[in-house]
Amino acid sequence: GLLAGVAVDVPLHPLDTVKTRMQATEGFDAAGGLRRLWSGLSAVLIVSVPGSAFFFVVYECARHFLERRVPRVLQDERYAIGRDAVAASLADVSACVVRVPCEVLKQRMQAICPEVGGLTFRQTVARVSQEGVMGFFAGFGATAMREVPFALIQMPLFEELKHRHPWAERARECGDTGQLGLIGMQAGCLAGSFAGVATTPLDVAKTRIILTERPADRPGLLQMMGEIQRESGVRGLFRGFVPRAVHCGLGGALWLGAFEWSKLLLWTV
Repeated sequence: GLLAGVAVDVPLHPLDTVKTRMQATEGFDAAGGLRRLWSGLSAVLIVSVPGSAFFFVVYECARHFLERRVPRVLQDERYAIGRDAVAASLADVSACVVRVPCEVLKQRMQAICPEVGGLTFRQTVARVSQEGVMGFFAGFGATAMREVPFALIQMPLFEELKHRHPWAERARECGDTGQLGLIGMQAGCLAGSFAGVATTPLDVAKTRIILTERPADRPGLLQMMGEIQRESGVRGLFRGFVPRAVHCGLGGALWLGAFEWSKLLLWTV
């Protein structure tokens, strides 16, 4: 999981910055445009990468627990997609405890105060800490409400695509870890892209909530989605869907592909 987090969060960070600035209330150019696309990477390396490892630990543990401990009638392969969905939801909600502070620091570094060169990591921590500990969990509910549907779509779709891939049976019989990793990358790319586009409205609202620094002005998820819809219509709710689809697709390929490879390598040691 740690390897998967590094494989995704570092190379795709500029794309994430572009998406965040497209979704900001003031607009792409005013939020920084194409300047300093690596802003917020320090927050990612400190907080988000361990969060990816935490996700996979919980996901694998929950998945194996459900495979063995549910009633025998639910252990049938027909219910595998449901078990994967439950495991992914549990993992994502658990990972939000680590992920949300990272999102708050990262997105504020990406889109706040671009006119003075943006905020440093230390400056961002100081501004957020003015709200106390809860400041680091601004938008926790919105993030969880985005992550759970995303996981419910991505992980079962990933497992199903991986299982049904035309190369899968032969690769498993031969124990070809390279080909199994490649299958994981392809399945992860398709699953990630689809889940990313489907959950873009939730992501736009989450970004707006996190970028609202004053707690009194920070609405709930549904209220924020309503405000965006009134301002810009349905198009506003899908602002940044292209970079999000590319980010989630490439992220799914790297993240889930790296996870498959590292898991297979560890199992063969």
